[in-house]
Amino acid sequence: MAHYLVKAKMVGGKINELRKKISSGYISSLKPFGRALEYSLVNAGYSFDGYVMWEEEDYCSPPLATERQAVLDHYFIDLSAERVREGMGWRMIMHYPNFWLLYEGLPRREGERPLTRREMPHQQISQNPSAEVYNKLADLLFSIPEVQEEASLISVPGARALWLSSEKVNPSPDSFMVEREFAHLHPPYDGSMHLMAPPNWVDEILGKGWGERHPLAGHAIPRNAVMVYAPRNEHEVKIVHNIVLLSYWRAKGERIPSPRSIG
Repeated sequence: MAHYLVKAKMVGGKINELRKKISSGYISSLKPFGRALEYSLVNAGYSFDGYVMWEEEDYCSPPLATERQAVLDHYFIDLSAERVREGMGWRMIMHYPNFWLLYEGLPRREGERPLTRREMPHQQISQNPSAEVYNKLADLLFSIPEVQEEASLISVPGARALWLSSEKVNPSPDSFMVEREFAHLHPPYDGSMHLMAPPNWVDEILGKGWGERHPLAGHAIPRNAVMVYAPRNEHEVKIVHNIVLLSYWRAKGERIPSPRSIG
């Protein structure tokens, strides 16, 4: 068995059809590759040059021949496959946001919003994460390329800043909180984050229950400064990680598509 990093562009107007086939279980029912292909497509990343990317395991020669005939060539063009070690493909693309999150927008956060302290310092005081969940999120955040962990310049003691070391940065003043700090993770007793969200994602983050505006947003700091609530489980770690990735790529100067605008 071999593993490949696959890159391809969606055929225009076909994304919804593919999503229905994934959701219905049709893709996973295909033998012998269906379950692996479904996992790959569900977890695919999106690069800002229009490519969908995933790692896929395969037994065919030439690579992906069966998968292409049954599924991929119906929905993708300009497809390439680079052989990689198992897991390496996922590691190579883990700093790109999930394709379906951009296509469908954020899922709605379940349950009530946590209690927060609206005065300064702005903190989350209920639904705080376990040590395991907090550490999983921190490990993801501080493995993003060109992100250095620093002491936050503007938060409480123990807050861990995400400091962008890239030579190319967004010149817009609403991309960073201060200097190169585009986000920070509050200490474990809190677990929430402050970040500079792409302005076209602020309503999505707030409306789907994943956060709230910073109390000083629109006053001392730009309006797109938000608190993102601490994740409560591994599923929410992935969502919060993706929200941070949108902030990260905007800080690097990429144009972030609005929710549900790709395809």
